[in-house]
Amino acid sequence: MTTRPIDITGREIVEGGPLGETPRLEFLPISSLVIDTSYQREIEGRGWSNITRIAKNFDWAKFSPIVASTRPDGRFAIIDGQHRVHAAALRGVSDVPALISDLDPQQQAAAFSWINGSVTAMTPNQLFRAALAAFEPWAVQCDAVVSRAGCKLMQFNKSAASKKPGEIFCIGLVRKFIEAGGETSLLTVLQGISQSERRDNIQYYNQLGLGSLVPAAAKAGVTQPDVISDFLNKNDLDKTAVHVRRLMDLPEHRGKSFSSLFNQSVLVLLKQHTGAIGVTQ
Repeated sequence: MTTRPIDITGREIVEGGPLGETPRLEFLPISSLVIDTSYQREIEGRGWSNITRIAKNFDWAKFSPIVASTRPDGRFAIIDGQHRVHAAALRGVSDVPALISDLDPQQQAAAFSWINGSVTAMTPNQLFRAALAAFEPWAVQCDAVVSRAGCKLMQFNKSAASKKPGEIFCIGLVRKFIEAGGETSLLTVLQGISQSERRDNIQYYNQLGLGSLVPAAAKAGVTQPDVISDFLNKNDLDKTAVHVRRLMDLPEHRGKSFSSLFNQSVLVLLKQHTGAIGVTQ
């Protein structure tokens, strides 16, 4: 395990306005918490799905304190963390940790806007890295399948110029395939790419290649890497992409997305190829 300290060496001290009063940290009864709808979001379908997911995986080690403000009526307005509070309630938790400040409604709304607008979103690669370190099943399985093919599921992004063949950055796509039961097709395609004349084309290991070849292999019943390898030696997906973009200009294809037409074209070509060489899986 590697660690690093908080290091601001070489950085200038930032000047700004007043720091404000230091908030206090307390456990608050959920029954004392309210939501000010003048600035808080309504909880809709997607929000309830997220709340349910948090509740199912509830663990105090994964629960960060909410941000709240006192109110004249003795209750506390939730500024940040209403999903976590709802999830805790669904698990029968009665009290949650909170950073409490004394703010008026305008200050509360400003705090809500700043907290939700200044979050640095984690990339899929960063999320995968954390999940793998935590031995989360989906991350371990994705990493294992890709490694079996002699490739590497990347934990960080790179510039286009520094990416190498065999490095896979489309974490979400790989996870989607595996969770849908497409492990065999993914492994077959990755091994086939690695054995083909296209092995040095980095696009084949990401959206262009995997996004089209894995579904096509599954639908065509291809389970042998050498079939994929032979197919790629005879079919250049870059040229297929150019052809598809021309098709998109035709009246009968207007309004269709590039990805849907491209994936359909790859499937047709792969079925033609397996028929020509007598593959019957």
